[in-house]
Amino acid sequence: MKILPGYILIVGFGLVMVTWCVMPVTATVCDGPPDAQSFILFSGGCDRVPRVLPCTQGFIFPALPSPGGDFPTQYYLDFGDGSSPYYGTVDGITHTFTFPGQFTLKYMAGTQCDLWRQGTYVLDVRPPENYTPVIPSCEAAHPLAAFTATPASGFAPLTVRFTSTSTSSDAYAWRFGDGGTSPAENPVHTYIAPGTYSVSLEARDSCTGNVNRADRLGYITVTATAGTLAISSIPPGATVYIDNVVKGITPVTLTDTAAGSHTLLLRRSGYDDYTRNFITEPLTPATIGATLTKSVTEPTTRPTPTFGSVAITSFPSGAAIFLDDSPRGTAPVVIPDVLPGNHEVILSLMGYNDWNQVVSVGSGQTSAVNAILIAHAPTTGSLAVISDPAGAEIYIDNDFKGVSPVTISGLSAGAHTLSLKLQDYADNTSNITIMAGQTGRIPVVMEKVHRLSVMDIILAAGVVLMIVIIAGFVMLRQDTEK
Repeated sequence: MKILPGYILIVGFGLVMVTWCVMPVTATVCDGPPDAQSFILFSGGCDRVPRVLPCTQGFIFPALPSPGGDFPTQYYLDFGDGSSPYYGTVDGITHTFTFPGQFTLKYMAGTQCDLWRQGTYVLDVRPPENYTPVIPSCEAAHPLAAFTATPASGFAPLTVRFTSTSTSSDAYAWRFGDGGTSPAENPVHTYIAPGTYSVSLEARDSCTGNVNRADRLGYITVTATAGTLAISSIPPGATVYIDNVVKGITPVTLTDTAAGSHTLLLRRSGYDDYTRNFITEPLTPATIGATLTKSVTEPTTRPTPTFGSVAITSFPSGAAIFLDDSPRGTAPVVIPDVLPGNHEVILSLMGYNDWNQVVSVGSGQTSAVNAILIAHAPTTGSLAVISDPAGAEIYIDNDFKGVSPVTISGLSAGAHTLSLKLQDYADNTSNITIMAGQTGRIPVVMEKVHRLSVMDIILAAGVVLMIVIIAGFVMLRQDTEK
């Protein structure tokens, strides 16, 4: 089974256009699945005459973006013959069928939001002449579905990496509880809205068709994005309590106050307690300013601040952690004995941008930090090349890069020269442009060069010699007759 470079095929009312391009990445809108999907046989091998088995057939199954602009980013194809399905980011693939039959192929295209469009195609693979039937055999398999998720809770939007720990299976069907699905073995899914989500996984053995399912109810917890709350007082220096938890000393800016209703208490020696209720909204900054009133008597009781802690996770894990510029290990980690108040958290991981945030630590409380790291902007791109026929040598700027079909990675962004060479075919050279972080996809049709073989030359020489002999005989006869 070989993956073909992806193509853009616009199929509608009889029009088919094949070209190569790189899909841009757009903002996640999650409005729906791809708007349409095509399914085309490519480089047919199973319909040739005379028929042979095994035979290799190519398929292309591109899709259009959703109405809101979500481009398809993942593809799936079940070949219907009991072999392992294909899942990947390329919309083309070849597959070898080893026995005849009518196979129902199931093809799918999904967006980055795990919303999918699917269809089916019946492929008729007929037996060759004098074919001896072979009954496909399957080893006994009894799948057992199981999975884990990291992280299982956090603020929205929450990106979760699911890992299948299933056994005796090669096909998967995930349901994430928010309408999203995936056929990947180890998908990464982003939850947009707050809530509690149940997750299920069906693990299947393609050959036997046996299926097992695992369900985890209320497995993923997504909380509303915390709002920013700035609190000041006149005079400053008041201890801040949010819902009876110490959050620092005024003036203070809090970034971990969950959306919803809360109670604020400000307490300062020599002043009356200041209390009020307030509401925070996701992504909406709020400001509270309080004027404290001098008191005649001191409060009889007041809470004594104690240390808090900070629990830090990162995706991917392993990031170095700095708390107020002091190294504190690698994620995931729980940092104990942190003074109440605001602290700066910095995460650093090779290949990713540094991540930083100010976290408020409450007395006797554990503040959670879930950091999603962003990879450095790429400076190289890739190029997927397929030739017809296959087997052409590929050169980039005169450097050999492999034999088609091949995907070449690590190419510097910018202009390059692409050359293909194949015996008995004319060299093909073109100028290409590599985009950083993207994969260009290009098909090349090689032109046959007709060269005379040694036998052709011998035959031609024989014909010329024969003509010369006949011409000489005719001239000799004419001279004799004179």
